Amino acid sequence: MADEEATTHEFDPRTFFAASDVDANGVLDRNEITALLLRLLNELDRRGDAADAVLTASEIEQTVEHLMQQLDEDGDGHITFSEFVDGISRWGLSTSRPVRED
Repeated sequence: MADEEATTHEFDPRTFFAASDVDANGVLDRNEITALLLRLLNELDRRGDAADAVLTASEIEQTVEHLMQQLDEDGDGHITFSEFVDGISRWGLSTSRPVRED
């Protein structure tokens, strides 16, 4: 069995948020969250990690609704950068994580 080296992959919340803010209005709306989820699912599929990540349209809609409820703290239908950072902090996501190199 080959040794696996772990490197640190830096997650920059501001860059991730800006890249997801398609219309560049400073907030994420339901359509941008849906597009983000679909991009992530496509990436998992491309890498072959999507066995458990295949979702129906209804499941995608439910997931987006759940994310909006979790992240949109003031209920205005938009996720600000501050709400986004608060959400990923509550979920215990850090700004860096080990990544295996193949």
